[in-house]
Amino acid sequence: MTTDIRNARFYVLEQEDPSIPADAIPVSFEEAIKEAEKLTASGRAVHVLYTEEATQIQLTRFAEAGIRTSLVPQG
Repeated sequence: MTTDIRNARFYVLEQEDPSIPADAIPVSFEEAIKEAEKLTASGRAVHVLYTEEATQIQLTRFAEAGIRTSLVPQG
């Protein structure tokens, strides 16, 4: 079974804690990078959680922008 990168979801959190708050809304990569860059530019601490379908290229774009990322905790 192949992984469909279109199924990748991202959660943009304005905090250092990499847990998902109950009200976090999953968004696409483009929405996540746009929001995370906007928040980072305004001086806010941002942490993006991603699902396992995310690609290395997507994760690299977050890293290049100085945005922390973590795999969504399973369980």
